[in-house]
Amino acid sequence: MEKPSLKFECKGPFARLGLLFVALFLASANAYAFCAGTLIKEIKSIAAKPEIIEAVKASNARQLSKEQVLELDEKWVKLKGRLPEADQIKNSKASAVLATEMKMQSYFKEAILTGNQGETVAMNIVTTDYWQGDEEKFTAIFDTNLPSRKPDSHISRARWDDSTKAMIAQVSVPVYDGDYMIGTLTVGVDLKRVPHPNH
Repeated sequence: MEKPSLKFECKGPFARLGLLFVALFLASANAYAFCAGTLIKEIKSIAAKPEIIEAVKASNARQLSKEQVLELDEKWVKLKGRLPEADQIKNSKASAVLATEMKMQSYFKEAILTGNQGETVAMNIVTTDYWQGDEEKFTAIFDTNLPSRKPDSHISRARWDDSTKAMIAQVSVPVYDGDYMIGTLTVGVDLKRVPHPNH
């Protein structure tokens, strides 16, 4: 299947971000930058897919206690994700959707879908931990207030990622069921592969 081309422009409502540029890293004396608004828009479209929303709703409906989440997180970290629960998540329909989406663009590397406690609901690559609820990619945007009092997206500082062998910035957006925020979607973006627009 031919990969769709994406023209990077900072137009429309995302112009309100003031052409939010994430700068970025220096590699082989070349600086890379991208128009954050375009990436956020694309990742939000993934977060709005029915399969993604239904997976988050199903996870939230389980109403896991904080103790259950942390217990599984401890096992997950200790065994480096080599446990039945991780296999079940990795083989889920939502994870298949994320895996397909990550292959659509060369700069998409990793996707993590969480529920309302920050628990991992779906992933294209096995994560280092199960609970994302104490990490900025979750805490910076997740909010049950209506309307939300937090930003509708978050971009992390770029860092070297051993699992993807690339310089990665994590772009996080909320997952909504109607007007209600129910979870988050974080996508790791390989900055070196993002098209460099001329502004």
